[in-house]
Amino acid sequence: MNFLGDKLKKLRKAKQLTMLQLSRLTGIKQSTLSLYENNKQTPSQETVVKLSKALNVDSYYFYLDRAMLLSEQIFDPEIPNPKTPYIVLAERAEDMGFPLEMLKAIINSWEKVERKKQEKP
Repeated sequence: MNFLGDKLKKLRKAKQLTMLQLSRLTGIKQSTLSLYENNKQTPSQETVVKLSKALNVDSYYFYLDRAMLLSEQIFDPEIPNPKTPYIVLAERAEDMGFPLEMLKAIINSWEKVERKKQEKP
């Protein structure tokens, strides 16, 4: 599988982090982060783990394209970060021109309903 640097860049920006901030969070030089984001260098697995921890996504997020992420595999209950499907959904909504604030409101409402279901005996 190939590391998708554009996903790193998009996620970093979505989290409103500069390269300097991400560099400080991960200990990876800004120049190296730039190489990763522009697909000019591939990070080691250890580095991908650092990036995924700093950005709060699963490591495989950086390797799989949207089609693979939207498959049933993403909803496996053993995924370490249950927010990954929401990130994929947000990317897709953004591409379609759907307002992200509206998407957040929908997700928050859905999560409230789910919590209430779990609270009922």
